[in-house]
Formats: sequence, structure tokens, C-alpha cells
Amino acid sequence: MSSAENSPGINMSSVFAPYFWGFFVSMFLGGITIVQAYIYFPHPTDRMSVQVLAAIMIILDLTSSGLIAESLYYYLIPHFGSLIPLKIITPELCMDCLISTLLTFISQMFFVYQIYTVKHHGALAWTIIGVVFLFTFLTFFMGIGCVATMYLFSSGVLVERSREFSILFGLAKGFGAVTDIMATIAMCTILVNAKTGMKQTDSLIKNLIQYMVNRGAVVTIIQTMLLISFFAAPNNLYWLAFHINVTKLYANTFFCRLNGRESLWEKHAQNRSTVFSNTSNVIGLRTQNKEPLDNSFSLTTWRGQEHIHTSELPTITKTTIVSDI
Repeated sequence: MSSAENSPGINMSSVFAPYFWGFFVSMFLGGITIVQAYIYFPHPTDRMSVQVLAAIMIILDLTSSGLIAESLYYYLIPHFGSLIPLKIITPELCMDCLISTLLTFISQMFFVYQIYTVKHHGALAWTIIGVVFLFTFLTFFMGIGCVATMYLFSSGVLVERSREFSILFGLAKGFGAVTDIMATIAMCTILVNAKTGMKQTDSLIKNLIQYMVNRGAVVTIIQTMLLISFFAAPNNLYWLAFHINVTKLYANTFFCRLNGRESLWEKHAQNRSTVFSNTSNVIGLRTQNKEPLDNSFSLTTWRGQEHIHTSELPTITKTTIVSDI
């Protein structure tokens, strides 16, 4: 047996294992986001503003991957076997935290916009939107404060945390989790109130609710695990593995919301102008057309003269459509 095989080496797993495996998982999530973007961009039918947001999301996501890879290289290659570089966080990781803050803000604001488009009239609806909007901005400002703290106190992040960094990081991620929960509940509440009692319509709404819950649950679970690992294991970098992947999940779910609409259209629309109705309202479903549209799910008033299947339909007094935002 050679001397190399007898050498115990330097075991760095207790320090770098969370960072390495977190980056490994993020590569899979980043690949999924790239595929989602590839599916979306060839023939987008959304308004230009949404297409620009989608382009920003994929660019920021790819930039984040590059910054994380550069930081991992810095700690493991030029300074292999030394823990001294961990006393100072790299500028690349600080920049990645800024990108994470921006991606979170964009994704949550898009969700707030969706809630705005499907809201019912009244003070309660505006109150819900205002509260979610407030928490979205609190998440953003706390995230910016966290990034500023990382730059100012770069030696108090990875090994010996500064009190300022711990507070701002906890507030940013805590507000982020609360915002996702509130936005998901608000959207589901509005969709539940839109039920008509008709089988086809209620089936569509049920799928939309499942769609929103799944989106909010995944991100919220990771945010919660990030907070728990950050405060429960202050001497380890377990939290960094979750932090790396939060950015990927926001970008991924953003494109999933854009691309997931077609499958729902195909499932519920038998033709290009199918409409389900009852005496109080109609929730319709239409597929993409030639006009550029921002076709996220929404409930909006429909006043057109589309073909309506009249079997089992009484007089229509109010018409609403699940259409393009």
C-alpha cells in the first residue's frame, strides 16, 4: 500500500460540504431554469414588460451561478487546506446576495401584480394587496441592508457572525417567507370566492389553487429551512446551502408560472372560445392568440361576443374570464 493511500489528508467536509452540495443542487435547478427559459422565449405572447422581466430573471440567475462558482474556487483551489480565507466573505458572494434580493423582489412583485389583477372590489381586497405589497418592500429593504452589512463587516459573516448581519439576514429571510405565505393565501382566497358551483369552472379554479399553493409551498419551505439552519447551527455553513438555492427556486417558479399556463389551457379548453357560465358569472378560458399578451392567470371582466355553449346555461348576468393579464 502506497504512502499516499495511508495519508489521512485534510478533512474539510465539516466546513465546505454544505457549500459544495448546495452548489451541486443549484446546478440542477439552474439547468431546469434554462430549459424553462428555452421553452418560453422562442415565441412569447406576453407583453414586452413581462418578456423583459423574464430576460432579467434568467440573466441574474446565470450570473448568480458564476459568482458562486468563483467563490467556491477561491476557497478550495488557491487556498486549499486553509480556513483563514473564510474569515472574510468574498465580494462575489456579497454580489450573489444582492442578486438573490433582486430576484426575490421581482418574483414577489409579479405575484402581487397577479393578486391585483384578480382582486374583488372593496376595502378588504385593497387591504390585502397593501399588506402583501408592504411586506414585499420590507423583504427588499432588509435584503439590501444585509448586503450592505456584508460589505461593511466582511469578517463577520461566515466564521464569526456580526450581530448586525445576523439581525438583518434573519429579518430579510423571515419577511420573505411571510410574504410568500401571505401572497399565496390571498390568491387562493380570491380564487375560492370565484367558484360558481359549476363542475367545469370549479375544476379549473381547483387546478389554479393547487398551482399557486405548490409555487408558494416550495419557496416557503426552503426559506424556513434556511432560517432554522442559520440560527440553529451558527458555527456551520448549513444555511449557505439553502441560501444558494433560494435564488434558483424563485427564478424557476417564475418561469414555471409562465410556461404552466399552456397545459392548463389545453386541459380545460376544448376550443379557442370555451366559456363556462351560470346565473351569476362565467369563468372562461381561452388559449393564446396572435396578439401580444401578458397571459398570466387572472379574473377579469369579459364583454366580448365569444361563442358560448348554451347547454345547461341559464341567463347570464355577469361575465368573468380567466384570461391574459
